[in-house]
Amino acid sequence: MIRFLRTALAVVLVILAIGVVGVKAWLDVSGPYVEALPEYPYCAEAETLLAEDRVADALELASAGGCVAIEERARDAYNDLAATFSRCVDGLWTGRAEDIAGLSCAVASDLVIFGDVRDLTRQGLNWSRGEATDPVLIALSATGLALTLAPQFGAGTSLLKVARRAGTLSERLASSVMGLFRRGTLRPLGSLLTDAGRISTKLGPAKATRALAYADDAEGIADVARFVEAVDQPLLGLRWSGRSALRLTQDPALYKAALKHGPEGVVLAARRGSAALLARKPLILTAVKTVYRDPEAVLLAAARLARWLLDTLNWTLSLMTSGVLLVLALLVAPRARRRRGRVWRATT
Repeated sequence: MIRFLRTALAVVLVILAIGVVGVKAWLDVSGPYVEALPEYPYCAEAETLLAEDRVADALELASAGGCVAIEERARDAYNDLAATFSRCVDGLWTGRAEDIAGLSCAVASDLVIFGDVRDLTRQGLNWSRGEATDPVLIALSATGLALTLAPQFGAGTSLLKVARRAGTLSERLASSVMGLFRRGTLRPLGSLLTDAGRISTKLGPAKATRALAYADDAEGIADVARFVEAVDQPLLGLRWSGRSALRLTQDPALYKAALKHGPEGVVLAARRGSAALLARKPLILTAVKTVYRDPEAVLLAAARLARWLLDTLNWTLSLMTSGVLLVLALLVAPRARRRRGRVWRATT
């Protein structure tokens, strides 16, 4: 019986030795994984941006990283009353702005007749002087006047106008908008304006104008609208990964996990999709489910196990562990019995 147990233990040790090397090889072949990337230093980056007086960018990173103290300091610096009032007046009068206060006031002016009349008047003056005019702004302003009593479209019209003035409305998107105006296709035009309004509602005017830079046509605006509504901190993903981040619209949990690891994490998640998370591999989930039953506990344990494997199991440790297990297998394995041969004695 003892001999059988020692043999069984030796076999188990050999299997474990092979398993350790096999798991490491599997991790290398099936990777890379988001969990293997270092966490992004949101607070340190926000502090650096604040020191460089890039307050808006510092606010965005501090908010994404949960850096409460830095976020409060950045917000205090940004919300200076006199400066805010001045930016708002400039946005109302010119329709141009470079920050949240100015853009918000510019959009507010576009939601009423004042903004549309202002832009049409400016374009008319430019035409009378022989100066260049912007047909996109003219069309959007005329549409704004026509849709004064349709606020669900007014927000989208205002956002497109502000984005056009800010230079974040691509030429392809501008051409697409003008094509819809010329053809008089009301339903596609209404959908485009509605989607633009959804982006503005979720992000606010300033951030929404930046999000429009990643759309080239009506379908692109719809994709961006779905993305910003589905995830938190969508602008960071768009800035770091471009339009490929839109692939994560259907998987907010993956986007959230990738965002913890900064640009590298978002790019990797957008490229590999769900395969970028080791915690979602069937092998990991099966191992965890042998211990846990609650779905939330399973996900948490799977994430911890995945991170531990990626942080701990390097090739040096894998080979050393495998070698130790093989040596132990040799030590506990029973020795083969020697057969005693018969001795024949010669008789005389």
